Order: sequence, then structure tokens, then C-alpha cells
Amino acid sequence: MALVIPKKQMDPILIVDDEKDNLQALHRLLRPLFKVTECLSPIEALKLVQKNEYHVVVSDQRMAEMPGVDLLEKVKSIAPDTTRILLTGYTDIESVIAAINRGHIYRYIAKPWDPEELKIILRQANEAYCLRRELARKNEDLSRSNQKLEKALEELKRLDRAKARFLSLISHELNTPLTVLSSYAGLLTQKKEELPMDAQKASDAIQSACDRFASIINEVLTFVKLESGGDYRAERFDVAKELRLIREGFQQDIVSKNIAFKVVDSAQAKLSCDPEKMRLGFRKLIENALMLSPKNREVRLSISRQNGNVVCSLWRAGETLSEHALAALEPPGNELRHQKGLGLGLAICKLIVEGHGGEMKVTSDSAAGTLITLFLPSEE
Repeated sequence: MALVIPKKQMDPILIVDDEKDNLQALHRLLRPLFKVTECLSPIEALKLVQKNEYHVVVSDQRMAEMPGVDLLEKVKSIAPDTTRILLTGYTDIESVIAAINRGHIYRYIAKPWDPEELKIILRQANEAYCLRRELARKNEDLSRSNQKLEKALEELKRLDRAKARFLSLISHELNTPLTVLSSYAGLLTQKKEELPMDAQKASDAIQSACDRFASIINEVLTFVKLESGGDYRAERFDVAKELRLIREGFQQDIVSKNIAFKVVDSAQAKLSCDPEKMRLGFRKLIENALMLSPKNREVRLSISRQNGNVVCSLWRAGETLSEHALAALEPPGNELRHQKGLGLGLAICKLIVEGHGGEMKVTSDSAAGTLITLFLPSEE
């Protein structure tokens, strides 16, 4: 059985002229290229345009029922994408231009026309229609895609608000039993010397668990508060001085792991920022570094200036960070190992940095170590 290849559907055009001989001549010339519909009456032509889709409408100017430019102007209101061409015998070019402007006509063709030129113009007119339709289709697709994206974005915002409400609610609700536990743990601590040795160890374990529980709740509440925005105060902040003070707060951890912790200031940098929030961000940054740094190694915190920013770069050896390390609730190190905390430390630091108009980046490699860089707009 022979394979039947369907013929390509020809593009439809409409020719309007109240002289039959002109219609027949145009039909014979154009039928190899287009699906040609002929019409002797402008009124009937408008009815056809209302019912059918034509890529191009070609109209003679001088017709008894209606001038061609009037017809094409009405065609535009019915089918605005259709390309409109005027056939005219006028020699007054100004009159032709005025008619073209009024009817928003693509081209005019002077009589008598050149057959080859006419075919070229009709091909171009048809291509113009196809391009307009393709552009309209893509715009419609883009509009639908934008609507879907807007809905998806709104849903994400809704889920984000729900997450924040959930975390805040849970944290507040957990604070109630924690207060009771902490109170009794405090009482046990006061009487610890009177308790048997096993009870003393249990008392210490309860107190330690309460402290850790309180730290987790506080971290969640802090993250939710920062994520929801809020005001940032602007005060002068001496970066190197503040970092050295924060470093002293971690002295016990530094000593217990025998870490050489260096703060190198080559810029004498000052920030205009919310001091309380910035201190919190730096504490979370250093806390993460000390937790993941191996014993007997170095942690280096450098301060410099770059392109109008104060740049704080913290380097350490040890465990690498994942590509999602700055996201909330991501494990701070190797997922296969148990980690303390909820993975909110670096996320809190990032929120604070971005809240001040800055940026935070992480590069981590098992051979080169981990570098976390904060870019903060300089005061000067």
C-alpha cells in the first residue's frame, strides 16, 4: 500500500473587487500560492471576514458600494491581525498615503501591477500575519505561565507564612512545659549535694537537656522573627573590636579543642548596622566554625574592604558544607553524622546579612577547607 502524504494546507486570502475580470486575473495568478476566496461585494466581504479567518485581505480602492480603504478599516476592527493590502489606480501619492494611514494598511499596490512583484508582496503580507499570530500565541502562553507562576508564588508565600506560624506556635507551646522542667531542675540542682551520686548525675543530665531545649526554642523563635522582617537600627559598629569580644565568649570551646583562632584586620572597618543583630549573626558564624572544625587546627577570620563593602571571611578546615548549607533546617555538616541543633545557625546569619543589604557566600572543599564570606555595605 502506497504511503499517502497529505498536502500542506494553503494559507487563505480574500480578494475583493467589484470588477469580475480583475478577480479572475488575480485568482489565476495567486491560486498556486494561496487558497483564494473571491468577492465582488465589500458588504459580502465583511460577512465573510466575520465567519472565516483570512491571512490577507486584498481590496480594490474604487468600488461602488464602498471605497477599499473604508472596507479595510472595517476589516481591521473585525480581524485586527489580518494583513490588509489596497489596490489603487490613483496617481496622487498624498491621497494614497492618507488612505493607508486611515485604514492601517500594510501596503498599497498600484495598477497595473507587476505579477511577480504582486506575488512577493502577498508572500510578505502572509508572513507578517503568521508572525503576528505566532507572537500573539507566545504572548498568551507567557501570560498563562506568568499567571501560574504568580499562583505558585502566592502559594509559596502562604506556605511560608504557615511554616512561620507553626514554628512560632510550637516554640511558644514548648516553652510552657520547659519552664516547669527548668524550675524542678533548678530545685534539684540546689539540693544536689544531698542526693545520691546517681541522682546527682540524673540532675545534671536534666539541667543539660533543659538548657539545650531552651537554646533550640530560642533559635527557632529568632529565625521566625528575622524571616518576618522588621526594623533594623543603624548604629556605628567597629567590626574588628566586636569580633574579638565575640571570640572571647567562645574561649572555653576554643581551648577545649585547642584551636588557633585568629582575627586579622587589614581594614579598620566600620559598619552602620543594627549592633544586636550583627553580633548575633557573627556569633552564629563562629559557633558553626568551632562546631565543625577539627581539634588542634586553625580558624581564621579576616576583615578587609572590597568594592565599597566590608568583607569578613572565615576559613576553617574539617567537614565540608553542602550546597544548601545556608538554607533553614539544613544539617550544618555531613548528613550521615549526627549533628546538634536544627541547622538554623548559618540561616540566621544569612538573614541578618541580607537584612543589612549584604550577601553571604560559601565555598567548601575537603582539600582546601571551608570559606564563608560576608559582604556588608561599608559605612564609608
